[in-house]
Amino acid sequence: MAYKPSLRRTRKVEEMRLDIRPVMNLMVVLIPLLLAGSVFTKLAIKQLNLPPKSAGGAGTETEKPAELEKRLGLSIIVSKNGFYIASRSGFLKGEESKRSEGGEPTVPLNADGSYNFEGLQAKLREIKQKVIETNYSDKNAIMITAEADIKYKFLIKTMDYVTTYIDEEGKNQELFPQIIIGQVVL
Repeated sequence: MAYKPSLRRTRKVEEMRLDIRPVMNLMVVLIPLLLAGSVFTKLAIKQLNLPPKSAGGAGTETEKPAELEKRLGLSIIVSKNGFYIASRSGFLKGEESKRSEGGEPTVPLNADGSYNFEGLQAKLREIKQKVIETNYSDKNAIMITAEADIKYKFLIKTMDYVTTYIDEEGKNQELFPQIIIGQVVL
């Protein structure tokens, strides 16, 4: 004989409503936070130009031949001794290099051993004032190269000081906005 099952043991399946309010509250907070963070990421991007390929490639017909273009070819070498500033005609000598014949940098290190970024920017402002009225095709471009053991943060800080400066009126002015990354060949 079969026993009648107890009424206590039977469970009724209750329909439960899904509460999505906590998830929605989380999304309301996270979406604006992520959108605000993406704007700051976009502001940190720098426009860089890589060195051109070798002259073996075919150029477009609208470009002038390299022999006819008047180019400045301004470049900076970041070394352990300081900054060397050069153009197509040669290296720019610093104040101390005029007194002694040697491989002294154009802008040497500070007395405490740190890089003199303000001195570099002052030299580049002098150069910019001289080439602003010329017809050089690359008067807004500068090539930055570094020795192999220079830290990346010094390259980025050099790029910051090379692209813009703050004038006497407190306005942000362009210096050399087109940056080309080069390689030191020994």
